[in-house]
Amino acid sequence: MGDEAAERLLAKLRVFVAEQLDEEERALFAALVAPGVARAYGEPEVEGFGVAGWSLSALPSSLVRALQDQGVRVVGLEP
Repeated sequence: MGDEAAERLLAKLRVFVAEQLDEEERALFAALVAPGVARAYGEPEVEGFGVAGWSLSALPSSLVRALQDQGVRVVGLEP
């Protein structure tokens, strides 16, 4: 995967977050993606996300329930 694809993805995520999510949804989205962002920086947590530690218990319980109830898993994103 190339740098250009990563840049396109981040640009789309910025628009999505800014235009499609309300304040509560942005907080949940941040909790969901914060571990990946922290990993990119080699840090145990990301400043400003307000989520410390990266275990299942660190996710808001409402998000955990929604993921489990809907059977959401990331196993591959190919169409």
